[in-house]
Amino acid sequence: MKKFLVMVIAMVLVLQLSPGFAADEQIKGSLVIVGGALRADNEAVYDAFITQAGGTENARIGIVPAASGSPDKYARMFTEDMVSRGIDPSRIITLPLAVKDDSKSEEVDESLWSGNGQNPEVAKMVEGLTGIWFVGGDQLRITEVLLTEKGENTPVLDAIWNVYREGAVIGGSSAGAAIMSEVMIAGGDSLSALEFGYTEDFDDSTMDYQNEGGLVVSKGLGFFEHGIVDQHFDRKARLGRLAVLTHDEKGTFPVAFGVEENTAMIYDNMTGMITVAGTGGVVILDASGSVKDGGYDGFKLTYLEGLDAYDVNNNIALMDSDKYTTFGYEYLYTEETVVGGPMSPNQRFRDFIAFELVDNEAKSEVTTYLLGEDLSGFAFTFYSGEDTEGYWGQSGAADLYSFENVYMRIKPFSVEMSKSSAMTYKVVSGDVLWKIADDHNVTLEALIEANGISNPNLIRVGQVLKIPN
Repeated sequence: MKKFLVMVIAMVLVLQLSPGFAADEQIKGSLVIVGGALRADNEAVYDAFITQAGGTENARIGIVPAASGSPDKYARMFTEDMVSRGIDPSRIITLPLAVKDDSKSEEVDESLWSGNGQNPEVAKMVEGLTGIWFVGGDQLRITEVLLTEKGENTPVLDAIWNVYREGAVIGGSSAGAAIMSEVMIAGGDSLSALEFGYTEDFDDSTMDYQNEGGLVVSKGLGFFEHGIVDQHFDRKARLGRLAVLTHDEKGTFPVAFGVEENTAMIYDNMTGMITVAGTGGVVILDASGSVKDGGYDGFKLTYLEGLDAYDVNNNIALMDSDKYTTFGYEYLYTEETVVGGPMSPNQRFRDFIAFELVDNEAKSEVTTYLLGEDLSGFAFTFYSGEDTEGYWGQSGAADLYSFENVYMRIKPFSVEMSKSSAMTYKVVSGDVLWKIADDHNVTLEALIEANGISNPNLIRVGQVLKIPN
């Protein structure tokens, strides 16, 4: 498989321009970048894609199923999503681009499509499309089909670029979001990225490497020219890995964008504006002032949701005018932050920053922890600066929150734990000593000795026994 792994991260990446395209030519198309796990009932995201494609009467949609291990299945699913929203099936095509055969499609072996990026007939199929959708799966499969071994555009990718420049919308979910930026994250988890950095050593026979191990970085398709894109952002806790990469790439791409699941980051090239659709939000990570010294510091974070927007040309947030600022008008006063993963409140990134920091008068910084099984990892501290601001609104009884310029530092951290000096057990009616010993995986003799019992046949209800380690 062609991976084009970027191990020298500071290298300058050159956008591949098709013949006759001037660098200053305005791209007229738009992007609908979905963070994965797109639900079939997410009308806001589907409507945004269809609208950008020309509406139900004018849209002509091409589906790229290359990322999926079941390309026929997922192409059919997206086709059904389009048809159910009013697009005639005759206006929807599946572009034969894939590397894996779908065992459930007996009439065709999709793995034979792996070379179709070079096929002029497939390139011709792209002409006249007003919308192109990349399904989820493994993003390296997409680049394998649409880039040459030298990392250059295939004729089909040039055709996709042509309709994009002319005004088509390009959308995608999960892997279809990852390929949108020039620098593409293909795998790795935040803990490993912070501990070990990058890797070329991974098993691509499964997709496990996408969620564990060191950072796998490759060349993407570059449709979004204003930063690095990551997806499944909050649920898979990818802030750490994006911070590592963005710091290293800040000379070229100082700003990165993390898109949450069932959520779209919509980008309009003509206006330079980002908007949000769906149930979650978009995290904007600014590494222009970041420093690395044992850990990291100086990142700035902005969070958009709902009617918030972001101007990429000027790097400024334009928050929903119906929201109120929180600084100086904080609703909460919570001195002790509870941090404990799924057993703690405010687990979502947005909620942690909103409820514990920007709408909390008692705190100017809060810390949460990323730990491995050996209880070592990293402390993520979020803190306010002079330009930090929170925004609150309401939809029914639900709180709406966004914020801008929350600062972040990341430092190594470890926990030391000691065993309790003694575990105890209170005797209940019906207990016998040998059964208590057996239930606690200790010998009868050790239990007798630990409690100084002279008669093993005589224990009392309510008696507290020490259980030896």
